[in-house]
Amino acid sequence: MRLDRLRIPNYRNLRGFEIDFDERQPTTVLLGRNGTGKSNLIEAIVEIFRELELGGAPAFAYTLDYVCRERAIRIDADPARLSKRLEISVDGQPITQAAFQRDLESLLPNYIFAYYSGWSSRLERHFDRPTRRHYDRILKNPDSQLPLRRLFFCRRDYSQLVLLAFFLAPSPAARALLEKYLGIKRFEAALFVLKTPWWRGRGAPNRTQKAEGDPRFWYARGAFKSFLGRLWDRALAPIRNTEAIERDVRRQGESTERLYLFIKNEAELAALRADGENSKTLFGYLESLFLCDLIDEVRVTVERTDGSRVKFVQLSEGEQQLLTVLGLLLFTQDDESLYLLDEPDTHLNPVWTYDFLNLLQQNIRAEKGQLIVATHNPLMIGGLHRNQVRLFTQTESGVGAAEPEYDPIGIGVEGLLKSELYGLRSTLAPEVLLKLDRHYTLLGKTDRSDTEDTELMRLASELNELGVSRTHPNPYFETFATAMARRRTPERRSELSKREIEEQGDLADEMLNEILAEERAVDHGAKA
Repeated sequence: MRLDRLRIPNYRNLRGFEIDFDERQPTTVLLGRNGTGKSNLIEAIVEIFRELELGGAPAFAYTLDYVCRERAIRIDADPARLSKRLEISVDGQPITQAAFQRDLESLLPNYIFAYYSGWSSRLERHFDRPTRRHYDRILKNPDSQLPLRRLFFCRRDYSQLVLLAFFLAPSPAARALLEKYLGIKRFEAALFVLKTPWWRGRGAPNRTQKAEGDPRFWYARGAFKSFLGRLWDRALAPIRNTEAIERDVRRQGESTERLYLFIKNEAELAALRADGENSKTLFGYLESLFLCDLIDEVRVTVERTDGSRVKFVQLSEGEQQLLTVLGLLLFTQDDESLYLLDEPDTHLNPVWTYDFLNLLQQNIRAEKGQLIVATHNPLMIGGLHRNQVRLFTQTESGVGAAEPEYDPIGIGVEGLLKSELYGLRSTLAPEVLLKLDRHYTLLGKTDRSDTEDTELMRLASELNELGVSRTHPNPYFETFATAMARRRTPERRSELSKREIEEQGDLADEMLNEILAEERAVDHGAKA
């Protein structure tokens, strides 16, 4: 799966927008300031594929080129065209929208995953219709193995389900991930807490529900029915209890029947898996129970590599986030998949952030999956080449997305922050930079007063105590040194003649005048 090129005339702040992905690369990172349209692009991609799957009319005009299963596909959409809103070609040959719908399994990726670490539900709402459709299929397929839905939004509270699926169908890659990054050695126990689902509040079950449903689980029916039966059979002394559960501090506790199913060890957990079921199938069952409002919570206890035992809820936000994102990659790495991750590094510490993108890339098959990541973090792109990065910028004509001029891999974090990718003048604290500005203003004056001399000495002392010259790149020296480097090769000898010293002084004055002229031009442009 590869997105190649996308043109959008008008979608939110994406006006006359075009992005050209390097189709040879499985990874593209989107960079840009807040409000430049990175999240809007991800939402637009989701909307496009959602309507292609559901057969709906396009909500906005676009032209999309992508490759799926080695077939080149172009979609030209325009809702203003009443006769033919979608023009579709496959390997250069036009096909009808009806033919496209008949061949979805070949012409669309198996999965389109999206993840957002923030609090807004805007991205998640784009998945409501596919999720509802999947829910209906769960109920209508009581005895079949139901795969994950094509369009899948990964909720943060799915992390425990991912962990259980890892233990239910362990793989070497999953074991390595759990031990190396989460310090989890093995499964200890799990308590499944099921509850009366919302649909049982409609009254007594009808004849169909009694015939097809399982009375032990409020006559639940669906593709997860056999898995629920296994869960009951392997649980230690199932307990059913009616309790007052406080769901909202603004309301009194509501009376809810709960069912407690305790899986006491890893052997009993493994018995929940039937022949032929893998971690993806088992995660599908668990997520289906969540969608059907049967699971209230799952209390998982694990053993750490240091021998301690902890509950899953005691893991940090970053650990849970890492588990969720990487779990879905591992489940679907053999499928044609598109992964859209919006700020997936929010809760990760710098060490994990530095490894995170590389870890993601290691767990997708380059010929099968494509990874598109929106981030603000320079640590995420420190190992990338420029053809793997698209920089979003706001211009008078709209938003642009272009390949940067330099490879991030050779610049380092300090250099990235001060490059075109982030545009910082310096990484020093603003108050320190103000002192530097004043220091060099005074240093450049030839007719300083006694008061200014005293101020200059005080600033020099304060900057020295802060260790600026020892621990931080000085923006003035760096700018000057860069300009000097453009004009001549540094001397290799330790001694210089008088003439050479004079030539260096003349060159330094020339460079300084050039730098000051550039700064005055920038200031003049900003005021204008």
